[in-house]
Amino acid sequence: MEHEKYVVASQSLSVTVTDNAVSSVRDSEDLKTVVRAYDGGKVAVAGAVGDCNGYALLDKAAQKLSKGIPYPYVPTPAQQRSERGAGPVIDRAGFVPACKSLVERLARSHPGFTFSNKINVQSRLYSYSSGSGAALNYRASNLTLALGIKAKNSANIMDLMYCAEQSEYSEDAIAADVGALLNVYGNALDVPRDVPVLLPDEVIGMIAPHLMAEKYMSGAGIFRGSLSRQLFDRRVTVAVDRRPSNKACRPFFDCEGTTLHGDRFPLISGGVFSGLITDKRSAQKYSLPLSGSAGADYDAVPHAGCEGVAIDVTHNSLKKLIGGRAIYIALTSGGDMTSSGDVNLPVLLAYVYEDGRLSGVLPQFSVSVNIFDMLGNDFVGVAKNDALPYSDQTLIAARCRINL
Repeated sequence: MEHEKYVVASQSLSVTVTDNAVSSVRDSEDLKTVVRAYDGGKVAVAGAVGDCNGYALLDKAAQKLSKGIPYPYVPTPAQQRSERGAGPVIDRAGFVPACKSLVERLARSHPGFTFSNKINVQSRLYSYSSGSGAALNYRASNLTLALGIKAKNSANIMDLMYCAEQSEYSEDAIAADVGALLNVYGNALDVPRDVPVLLPDEVIGMIAPHLMAEKYMSGAGIFRGSLSRQLFDRRVTVAVDRRPSNKACRPFFDCEGTTLHGDRFPLISGGVFSGLITDKRSAQKYSLPLSGSAGADYDAVPHAGCEGVAIDVTHNSLKKLIGGRAIYIALTSGGDMTSSGDVNLPVLLAYVYEDGRLSGVLPQFSVSVNIFDMLGNDFVGVAKNDALPYSDQTLIAARCRINL
C-alpha cells in the first residue's frame, strides 16, 4: 500500500466595508488534511478539518480501500523542496486601522460615491508528503481587495468595481487607482471606432475547460482534433503557472505532489496548441504528461482543474503596446462562449484608454469576437494595466466588434 498526505492551513483577516465605513471584522483560521491510500489500482480517501492524527487518518483510508474506487498510483519523485512566496503583506495588528484609513480617504476624495464590500489579507501554508519520501512545502500571503463603488445619485446597487490581488499593501497606490477610475467618471465620451478593445484576461477562463484532457480526448470542445497545430498568433502563450512568486498564494505543486519544470506547463506555446490539462488519472489514461493541475476537496478523490491557467504578457507596457487610444472594459455582466468559439460580453462600464490613462466613460454596449480571431488575426498583444497599476490586472488587446 502506498500513501500520501496533503495539508492546507490558512489564516485570514477580513474586513467588511459598508457605505464608507468598516462595519465588521472576521478573523479565521482553517486547517484541512487529506490522506490518500493506494493499492492495486484503487484509492481511498480520509480527510479532516482542524487538528487531527495523521496515522489515524491513514488507517481510516486503508480500511476504505475495499470500496474499490479505481485510481492509478503514479509515484511522486522523492524530492524535498520548500519555497516562500510573497508576504507578509501587512502587520496583522495594523490591518484594520489601515483599512479604516483607506476607506476614510476614499470617501473624502470622492464625496459623490460610496464604497462597500471586502478587503482581505490571508496567509497560507501548503504541504505534501508521501510514503516514497516526497516532502514539499509552500508558504505565502496576499491581499485581495474588492470594492463595490456606487454613485450617490445612481439608482443602481453598484456602478463599478475596483479589484486587486497583491503581495504588499499600499494605501497611496490603491487611492491612485480608484482616483483614475472616478476622476473621469463624469466625463461622457462617444465610442471610438477602429481602436483595440482591452479585455480582462478572465476570458482565458472561457477556453481553459476546453484544454482539459478528458474533454479533448472524448472529442468534445472547441479545440477537438487540433493538438500540436498552430491555432493562434505566434505571440500567444498560455500555461499552467505555478511559479512561487505568483500573487495568488498558489503552491508550486498540486494536491498530488506534481511539480513542473520551471514551475510552468505550456498549453499553448507560440500559438501552437501544445498541451492538455491533466491529473495523474487522465495523464495515465491517455499517455499524456502531467500538467500539475490536480485539485481536490479534503475528503474527495483528485480531479483535474484550471487553477493557474494564465496568458503570458507580450509587452512590458500597455502604453507602448497600444500607442494611442483603446476601449478599456471595466465591468461586464457575465458573458458566454458558443461551441464554435464566439464570445459575447455585455459591457456595463467602459472607458477610453489613451496614452497610459483613462480619459472618460462610454455608453453601455456589447463586445462580440471569436476566440480564434481574438487570439489570432485580431490579436494585438497582452500587457499589465498601467492605468491601474496596483490592480496588477492583465489585459488582452484585440480588435473586436462593438454592438451599440
